[in-house]
Amino acid sequence: MLTILILRLRRRRAISTIIGGVIVLSLLLTALATVVFVSQQYDQYQQTANKMTQLRNQQFSENLVINSPGLIVVNSTTGTISGWGSGCGVSTANPEYNCYDITISNLGTVGVLVTRIYINSTGLPGSGCSHSTSSTNPQPCIINPTPSIAPYGFNPANEFLNPGETNHTFVFALPTGVALPDPNPAYPQNAIIIATSRGNAFTFQWPFQASVFGQSQSAFSSGNMRVAYTGAKDSANEPLGGTPTGNGFCHTENLQSYPAGPGYAEKLTGLGTYGDSGVLYFVNPWLTNYILESGATFYLYVIIVNTGLTSYTPSAGSLDLTWYGSNHIDGSLIGDYYNGAFYAAASAPSIPPGAFYYAIFESTEVTTTGMNGITYSVMWWGGASVTNGSGSNAEGNGYYSGTILVSGLWIRYEANSGSCA
Repeated sequence: MLTILILRLRRRRAISTIIGGVIVLSLLLTALATVVFVSQQYDQYQQTANKMTQLRNQQFSENLVINSPGLIVVNSTTGTISGWGSGCGVSTANPEYNCYDITISNLGTVGVLVTRIYINSTGLPGSGCSHSTSSTNPQPCIINPTPSIAPYGFNPANEFLNPGETNHTFVFALPTGVALPDPNPAYPQNAIIIATSRGNAFTFQWPFQASVFGQSQSAFSSGNMRVAYTGAKDSANEPLGGTPTGNGFCHTENLQSYPAGPGYAEKLTGLGTYGDSGVLYFVNPWLTNYILESGATFYLYVIIVNTGLTSYTPSAGSLDLTWYGSNHIDGSLIGDYYNGAFYAAASAPSIPPGAFYYAIFESTEVTTTGMNGITYSVMWWGGASVTNGSGSNAEGNGYYSGTILVSGLWIRYEANSGSCA
């Protein structure tokens, strides 16, 4: 009997040991599964965190730079943008869109995808991408990629910029009734925001404002330059807006009255004894060699903006352009064209801060030594100056002077006087 009891106790102890082992094994397996699960979740977290860090680094690596001049009006002779559509450009017979090129460089280390463009113009209600009819109803332009040309769309074929790609261009279209303000002289009137797929926004203002080259007391900056001529050759005979006539008359840009937009020829009136009965036709700053050597009297104007804090009166000044050695176009300030009126240098107006005027110089000497043997085009460049020192201001603390880096006068070689190639 005792033996049977002992055997039963041993059997129960073995069963308990087995049950205990199963429980311990279950706990161990549960703990191991938990560790594996937590480890997997942590790995997923680390992968997501690393991916987010990589995306953030890529976002910070985007670096778009807008190249000068920022925007260019598309003036296509066919009105067709390859791969996108037609109806673009002011030279077409019936343009459907006002189109612009943006030129961008990607200086970052990652590719950039442009997803949207925002434009907000300042100025009068109804002008550009500012307002529809009143200042209480702002309507900036929102431009999205479109597979074919359409108002408020841009060409998606050019929306991606490779790393290190420079001078990348893409075109966007606005309705013909929406033209971005482009004042002359250049003054920023359009804020343009370029949004990318990574959430970055790159902003620039257009038109780019003229740079400041020199200053004394109150600053000024030079803008566009144009040239007119009278005498043996007269810029009034240029076929402005028409077909070249030869004999050195090769300008064909369209003519506008004051103030003319960039790229146009400009007619100034009321110039007193200068020009043809006080009228001069200023064309874009290039000449054929036949015009330069014709013995004509040249007039050049430079747009100057008073970017200083005080007013000044530009009553005197000089100009010097040169190509090489003794080749020079020298001139003196004859007057200022301000607010649509001409003022002789002796009666120069006071130019307040922020205002602009045309400083008009007349050539006093033109030397083209050795030019007859030159059979290629060359750039004449140099500087100009203005001062209020023609009177008593030269003696006291009111003296003002400054210099301007002139943008350059291109002399275009033509093989014969009947050519405008």
